[in-house]
Amino acid sequence: MRHRSPELAITVAGVEFPNPFVLGSAPPTRDAERIIRAARMGWGGAVHKTVVIPPTKDPTPHIILKRLNGYPFVNENIELLTTYPVDQWEKWVPEIKSKAPSDFVLISSIMGTPEPETWVEPLQRMQDAGTDFIELNVSCPHGSPEKYMGAYIGQDAGLVARIVSHIKKYARVPVSVKLTPIVTDIKPIARSAHQSGADAFTIANTHGPGIIGIDIYKEEPLPSVKGYSTPGGISGPAIKPFVLRLIHDVYTTVPNAQIFGLGGVLSWYDAVEHIMVGARGVQVVTGVLWYGYGIIDNLVNGLLNFMREKRFSSIEEMVGRVTSKIIAHSSLDFEEWGATFVDPEKCIACGKCLDPCRDAGGGALYYDAEAKVVRSNPKDCIGCGLCINLCPTGAIRLVKKEEAERLYNESLAKPVPSLSSRLHRVFEREFVDAMTRYIR
Repeated sequence: MRHRSPELAITVAGVEFPNPFVLGSAPPTRDAERIIRAARMGWGGAVHKTVVIPPTKDPTPHIILKRLNGYPFVNENIELLTTYPVDQWEKWVPEIKSKAPSDFVLISSIMGTPEPETWVEPLQRMQDAGTDFIELNVSCPHGSPEKYMGAYIGQDAGLVARIVSHIKKYARVPVSVKLTPIVTDIKPIARSAHQSGADAFTIANTHGPGIIGIDIYKEEPLPSVKGYSTPGGISGPAIKPFVLRLIHDVYTTVPNAQIFGLGGVLSWYDAVEHIMVGARGVQVVTGVLWYGYGIIDNLVNGLLNFMREKRFSSIEEMVGRVTSKIIAHSSLDFEEWGATFVDPEKCIACGKCLDPCRDAGGGALYYDAEAKVVRSNPKDCIGCGLCINLCPTGAIRLVKKEEAERLYNESLAKPVPSLSSRLHRVFEREFVDAMTRYIR
């Protein structure tokens, strides 16, 4: 079974996971039935919804997303913690452990107030029920801070230290601290938690709290709860750049940091990014909210194929692989060495690059009406890279200035394939070739 391939096994704080993919604490882990079903589909572990005494209630509706070019891009939730009492989870934890695959790791998320003693009861009850791991939720960004819980605690290194050190007196399983991204600098918080005995970190909870949008016709904030709303937790691909930076910061601050990355993972590629900046395990929430537990197949198969292509024999080899290349801005090379070249055989003359280059770049791009192709004059290019990322076909690349000049002059002297043939090639490359690879 590919979900249990030896290459995928990874250890976090001494606990072995069959693969690095863990369901984060969220609606997909709201009860035993869901967690068991996900475990049998191949997930390596799950963090159940945060146990708190007493349980919480959620408004209707409490989840909303926004789309970009038709695809989900950012999510907001205004739900809180578990809606079930702790005695229900005392029954569910052993049920999950007995019905899930034997190597499936169950992590119990718990929460209390700034008084450390309030964390002990949920800890002990989940431990006695048989959980494998504890996650301290000091990071919920909405609702909880109003009660001096969640991110209210996670923003204070002293409070985090008090709670972690107290919990470690009673913990019989590893303890992970789920950090909040809502801080100016995450490093002092992580350092404080580590020095107080934290075994691992989950980085990070949802961002914000934010307001995802306004219905300008109804004059209502979203998600609308009978005309009203509240700032909520922001998640999805939009937050991934921030999460990668936070993981890197903790990985390079805490010696041998044991990290679960969490934020913006929809595909195996996103997961590899988390791992390469320091995560050992990868928690997934929004990807499952949008596409269901079945994305585990893409995550596992894609990661395995990548590892075999790059000749990685274990996840361990990939952890933190690029952190030494993330440096201070002042340490970067400021040589103006490059200019862009537009490959006429790949350009489909969509024009998406022209206005941005003229208005925000160097103005090097222009439309060759006779050849029906976009070209880049290397003498005007400032090497900003904007057009490279806007091009939908990969026709634009950054090369050394001398090479850009040579390629530009050579391309002017060569006939350009017709626009229809270029469009056909793009179709073959993007769809036919991709389908062929999938079938094989």
